[in-house]
Amino acid sequence: MSLSPVAVLLILFFVTLLIGVPFTWALSFSCIVSLCFMTGMPIMTAVQKMYNGGAKYTLLAIFFFMLAGAIMQHGGISSRLVKFCKALLGHIHGGLSVATLAVCMLFAALSGSSIATTAAIGGMLYPELVKEKYPEGYAAALPVAGGTLGIVIPPSIVFVVYGATTGTSVSKLLMSGVIPGVMAGVFMCIYAWFYAKRHGIPKSENFSASNLLKATKEAFWALLMPIIILGGIYSGIFTPTESAAVAVVYGLFVSVVIHREMTPQKLFNIAIDAVKGTANILMLIMAATLFGYVLTVYKFPAMFTAAMSTFIHGKYSFLLFLNVMLIILGMLMDSGAIILIVAPLVYPMAVSFGIDPVQLGCIIVFNLAVGQATPPFGNCLFAAIPATKQDIVTIAKNAIPFVIILFATVFLVSYVPIFSMLLPNMMNGG
Repeated sequence: MSLSPVAVLLILFFVTLLIGVPFTWALSFSCIVSLCFMTGMPIMTAVQKMYNGGAKYTLLAIFFFMLAGAIMQHGGISSRLVKFCKALLGHIHGGLSVATLAVCMLFAALSGSSIATTAAIGGMLYPELVKEKYPEGYAAALPVAGGTLGIVIPPSIVFVVYGATTGTSVSKLLMSGVIPGVMAGVFMCIYAWFYAKRHGIPKSENFSASNLLKATKEAFWALLMPIIILGGIYSGIFTPTESAAVAVVYGLFVSVVIHREMTPQKLFNIAIDAVKGTANILMLIMAATLFGYVLTVYKFPAMFTAAMSTFIHGKYSFLLFLNVMLIILGMLMDSGAIILIVAPLVYPMAVSFGIDPVQLGCIIVFNLAVGQATPPFGNCLFAAIPATKQDIVTIAKNAIPFVIILFATVFLVSYVPIFSMLLPNMMNGG
């Protein structure tokens, strides 16, 4: 009995992954071999579908947001945010831990990347946290938990990928992450305060109006950046792609003219890294586009919907299924890969239950964000290892309370749409 093309696709995909083939190439190879089983299907079809997947204007935002985030990190902007948050919050119990989470939220609004946020803030604040007598494991978990918000609080590269995949407004998607991201950050800050009180961690420093004024003055240009980006998107002055380019220009201006910490060599290295990172993401998008085409040819989305309909009979059971599925996948796979594979499958069913595509995008991205801090394979856990020198087990164990808080926020956002839909609805007057 000969194997069906779908069986060939799935078997090849999982076998190539197991033997260590990179995800992008495993996906592309299995799709092309599967198409070869179809009579009359020219191989150039695969090339065309992959090209079309990467030839989208909105995807330009990925490169610019990655470049802008690196400029913030290496141009002296992120270090000034750290000083500002310490001056603002250092006088309360657990002030430095709360400041760490606050800096992660601000840096997330500049970089659009969870891994970049964890690595940058962990490297800067972990030594300070240990010096202030915070337990090393807990200190290492703080930038992991805060870093997850890098793909929820806009600008977010993952929202751009979801929007390009499903045809949903990227501007509305970006705005949908503002309230949920801030909510999650506030909840984690409250836990950090209680933790410090319970473990007798002293205040970092006494409040000083002069220090706060000085730190605010130094961080003024950094604090202005998210206002410019989000304000421009919300008001419709520029598109998300244009806002990403504005972020790069603004970041360069501040780093070169105001702070004078950006050198030509730094900028060259940053640009090379941004190009490499963008190329990796685009190759993944192109492979996933081909994968989606192959599944459509084999009518897999219709079969998936029919199968799910046998035990999912309403909106709330669908949301429960979606969250549980994404929690599991988020522990095991890259967030971009999950969106490109899962979003086209669940999108039709979500719409049939009356779930707005923007809310669906927020739920998916938020789930995947939390997955990056969830053992055993959360990317933010691994990003924290070089900065903190702690082992993965220690970091993961201390991150669990934050992960629980984040998942509780995800379910709140899932079942109370106003949190994710308030700002997007205001953008179109309703």
